[in-house]
Amino acid sequence: MRSRICHTMADQEHLHQNRDITKPDPSSWDQLPIGLFAFDRQGYIVSYNEAFTDLLGILPNSNLSLERCSSSSFDLSVAIQTVLNGETIHMSGWYNALERQPRFIRTTMSPSFSADGKLDGGVGILEDATEQRRYEERMEHLSSLDPLTELYNRKKVGDILSMTALETVDTRAPAAVIMLDIDYFKLVNDTFGHPTGDLVLRSIAQLLRRNIRKSDSIGRWGGEEFLIVAPQSTLADGVQLADKLRQKINSEPFGPVPRVTCSFGVSSLEGGKTVEQALQDADEALYVAKNLGRNQVSSKR
Repeated sequence: MRSRICHTMADQEHLHQNRDITKPDPSSWDQLPIGLFAFDRQGYIVSYNEAFTDLLGILPNSNLSLERCSSSSFDLSVAIQTVLNGETIHMSGWYNALERQPRFIRTTMSPSFSADGKLDGGVGILEDATEQRRYEERMEHLSSLDPLTELYNRKKVGDILSMTALETVDTRAPAAVIMLDIDYFKLVNDTFGHPTGDLVLRSIAQLLRRNIRKSDSIGRWGGEEFLIVAPQSTLADGVQLADKLRQKINSEPFGPVPRVTCSFGVSSLEGGKTVEQALQDADEALYVAKNLGRNQVSSKR
């Protein structure tokens, strides 16, 4: 099918001449802001307007192939084949034209029929929905953040933990789970006020984010508690990371608060352990660290 749809503009001109198929009057199509196109029963795009070529980055008088109509998330050739089987489809995805910024394109395509009721091809529209999609992505991103620390919120980091647990089953690679809590945080609020407490939370959040790997995820688990998910990490790796973070916090100034420390509990996702078990193990290890005098790292396998 790809060899049929991904023909060149020269092929299209040949089709126009040999099959007596002409492009509709530009006065009716070319002034529209959406791309319009039609294709025949063989999957050849036989008519189109200027917006169609503009969206796909193809000049009508060029010899470029329509191969670029396909990308990993926007495969026009597969869509056309579906329509030629008699279905109407709605498709959207990021489209990457050469030497141009990616665009998020939505399309609706339907079969067309001749006067005697036989399927003779299809028609479609293309719409540039890039700005709308980017707005949706921004809203999705903001909805996953804790507004104070700008880390992931509890739901988002919990979702990441669940996905990581599934990956450990598939790949058999372990993952470390680190739960940490700011020591005596109520005393910070009571002594210096809640604005200073918020400053401490934001500062620790930024410090933690700066000192984990790009593959790691961190979120505010609740109050003064944080959760880190470290894929491809053993329990020992998690303990090592936790102790590095503990030392970083010990040496960091936090405004008017002379010293801030944190306690850490570390567990792992391995051996078929569930998310609930990993969280419980990390929480119990954190409890042990606090009982040992705080500013400690404890772990539970």
